[in-house]
Amino acid sequence: MNFAARFTLVSTLTLMISACSGADISHNLGSVKDSLFSVGSIFTPSVSESYKASLEPEQKNADDVQGDTGNENAVLECPRIEYIEELSIVDKYVDNNAPHPDGLEYTANIAHFESSCRVLPDENKADIEIYIRFYAELGDAGRFKPNEPVSVSHPYFIATLDKDNNIINKQVETLSMAYEPQENQISKLEKIKYVMPYDATQNPKDYRVVMGFILTKSQIKNNRRDYQF
Repeated sequence: MNFAARFTLVSTLTLMISACSGADISHNLGSVKDSLFSVGSIFTPSVSESYKASLEPEQKNADDVQGDTGNENAVLECPRIEYIEELSIVDKYVDNNAPHPDGLEYTANIAHFESSCRVLPDENKADIEIYIRFYAELGDAGRFKPNEPVSVSHPYFIATLDKDNNIINKQVETLSMAYEPQENQISKLEKIKYVMPYDATQNPKDYRVVMGFILTKSQIKNNRRDYQF
């Protein structure tokens, strides 16, 4: 199997958390070549119902309703939604500790996502919908018989980080990939509903919602060696 040239990743493990993708990236997966990009959340300012009730009728729909972040008068914005670059690709080898192209079972990556968000101030949460496009390819070691279908799966996560990068909430999903006989490359769109709780004393815009594959230490090491993001 021919794969794209792989590059040396220069970011550190710290950057895996602190520097999430907000720009275009490109990869080759076998013969699949596409521009892979991420789109941040649709920022939707929200105001608590108790504050709206205190406004005059002509003020309730005004665009310039403002307040202090820490109280019920605050205009609350959605968090930024990103993927962690080093966790945006999964390469599964027969032996992840000694990866070899002939031993690749499958590879997949987060190709594109779009999101929408609605803050519910009176419930201290944000309702988020994320549409994630995955590209995946079956490796030589992933199919034993060419005329049989193959199904593989791999977990990924959606998590909330506060301003100090503490994980305050995490949701695990599973990417299931079904390959028909003679089919080695697939694209799949998944819709994820995610609820982000937030502290009533904080503005949700100060949080980050991040996503990525759940990888072993060996897989993270391989990604850092093989890819430049």
